[in-house]
Amino acid sequence: MTGSGPGRAPEHLAQVLGEGVAQGPLPQPYPFETLQPLDEGWVDIEGARSWYAVFGSSGPWLCFAPLFQIGTVNGLKSVVPYLADHFRVVAMDLPGTGRADRSTDPAAYGFDAYYARFCAVLDRLGIERVALVAISANTMLCLRLAAEQPERVTHLVVAGGYGESLLTDQAACEASQRALAQMRSDWLAHLDAFWSIVFTEPHSTKVYEDAVRHSLATDGRLVAMARQGWLGNDVRALAKRVRCPTLVIHGDDDHRVPHAKGEAVARLVPGARLLTIGGGGHLPMARDPVAFNMAVCTFLLEPPARRRWVRAMARKPRALFVSSAIGLGHVQRDLAIARELRRQRPELEVDWFTVDPAARYLADEGERLHPICARLANESRHVERESLAGEHDLHAFFALRTMDEVMARNFMVFAELVRSEHYDIVIGDEAWDVDYFYHENPEIKRQPFVFLTDFVGCLPMSDDPREQYLCADRNADDIEHVARYPWIRDRAIFVGNPDDLPEQAFGPGLPQIRDWTVRNFCFSGYVLPFDPATLADTEALRARHGYRRTDKLVIAAVGGTAVGRPLLSRIAAAFPRMKREMPGLRMVLVAGPRIASDAFEQHEGLEVRPYVHNLFEHLACSDLALVQGGLSTVMELVATRRRFLSFPLARHFEQCIHVRNRLRNYCADCSLDFSKLGPDELAEQALQAMDRPASYQPVETDGAARAAAHILGVMENRYWATSG
Repeated sequence: MTGSGPGRAPEHLAQVLGEGVAQGPLPQPYPFETLQPLDEGWVDIEGARSWYAVFGSSGPWLCFAPLFQIGTVNGLKSVVPYLADHFRVVAMDLPGTGRADRSTDPAAYGFDAYYARFCAVLDRLGIERVALVAISANTMLCLRLAAEQPERVTHLVVAGGYGESLLTDQAACEASQRALAQMRSDWLAHLDAFWSIVFTEPHSTKVYEDAVRHSLATDGRLVAMARQGWLGNDVRALAKRVRCPTLVIHGDDDHRVPHAKGEAVARLVPGARLLTIGGGGHLPMARDPVAFNMAVCTFLLEPPARRRWVRAMARKPRALFVSSAIGLGHVQRDLAIARELRRQRPELEVDWFTVDPAARYLADEGERLHPICARLANESRHVERESLAGEHDLHAFFALRTMDEVMARNFMVFAELVRSEHYDIVIGDEAWDVDYFYHENPEIKRQPFVFLTDFVGCLPMSDDPREQYLCADRNADDIEHVARYPWIRDRAIFVGNPDDLPEQAFGPGLPQIRDWTVRNFCFSGYVLPFDPATLADTEALRARHGYRRTDKLVIAAVGGTAVGRPLLSRIAAAFPRMKREMPGLRMVLVAGPRIASDAFEQHEGLEVRPYVHNLFEHLACSDLALVQGGLSTVMELVATRRRFLSFPLARHFEQCIHVRNRLRNYCADCSLDFSKLGPDELAEQALQAMDRPASYQPVETDGAARAAAHILGVMENRYWATSG
């Protein structure tokens, strides 16, 4: 890229972001997905506006100083949404980046102008007492403010910071000039070089990608001008006057600002503490958000005035069940496992950690959702947002990859809960956030952890080199985690059998999925939320749920998110053709809680329901089910021997590869390509399917008991007594 024009991306940048990357608008939503500002505005100094926002409604004030303009407030997405639970958090963009003006006036980019804008935001908000967080260059702003307005600053946290930016020798001057020239002439090359130095930690592709994408919303010439405003400053004398409690956080593998610079700040500020992150790079709030959040909260928050401790032998046995809220299949099988746990250990109390739609299902079943769940970000909303790019299309790998803000926020809430309350065990069904951050922060784990999943391995859905590289990188990170810290997962349970795993590699040079999983997991068989024998009386089921014995009943369902709306719309459009050929047809569309019931054209015999509790009972008495390719629903149909057609979401590696591989084992792969079926073709396929026999292999019925036995084995911890 030359200036702001198009150009070929550097090899590493193209590997992570793709060849077609170019300058463009800020990614949306901005700055955060899981948290909206309570207040926002602009301050105008030197004819250029800076943008600021306030997050969180209570607690002490906490202000992040404005970042060097190659970055944006979005770089704080893994920390601000959680910190806003405890503080009133202020963040801002300076001119040249984010939502601030793109001024071309050099006067907008001086150090004194940056400082004036910083103070102006605090004044605009009427903040009299504030804790400051400094990151990298803006440490100089915070040291100046803490020295010049000591009555205003209560605490100071410095991350990757320094107290001077003097160019004291010829080599430093020449290096700076080269960097500025590259910003102006080849912006993509500079971004690759800059962010590669910032994120030196292995498997940092996501934070690198985010940083580059947000930098591309501005121009290299503007950032070069902004950079000059940060150079040539020295606040070391002011640092010696700082009197507020100060915490310095610095990585000892920081290639952008050497660790010695952080040590110097800690020596200059009287009484400052130094937290060194071994192996850490330049931006711990992005790459190590859990450690950063915990360090900040421990440093800034007063301990509670009252707390309660219960003697060990007076504690009731308790389990915390973390259940993925994407769809309802996970929570239904999790509830079956929990009931089996309580059948074998009646004294065991189970708390649930999840959000809607799973939370609603649990409430209807009389289960206890922990109140702290009100603070969780919703995974389903994220998945819905990611599905908007295409019709019946969800690139599941990238939906998971872009869930990093959700995962960081939710893990912090989880960590707060297990620190404050006693649990004998944590059970996580596809609790990828807990599993990932436990491996990244193993010292946090305080009780046994059992991990469940029904798929292993993210798999590319195309020949795109970027997708293949990123999938392999994600898988390699997981494999390395388990190899280094096998004790994080006290037991890993695969919800299925070895043959359900695909016989392909995690990626180039990586193990085979099936072989690796057999070595690192135990197997429960499939877990059903019901006993198929109790649903065998179709007439009784129909009577219970208001269906006539003579109805030709078709039920269409797409789970608890809005992702399946295009499928339901096409099924509704196919209904008139089906009705003409089968006058006794009755069709029920289960839209779920996120799709409006009036979104479909009305027809006699077509009914739309927003929510059906225990949908599997309705499916079990249908003549045909039309469903997405989610594992839980199709396996329930196989277990009850119902005819069905499934329509896996395009580019959804789990539905298209993992689920279909499993269905073939049960002689039940009834999948169709949504993109190749108009309403008439869909109607024809559905009518034909109603006449086919359901010749499936039986589904095991003891999966919940087997999973519960594995979990209780971990709780009882008697392996040493029974080993040979």
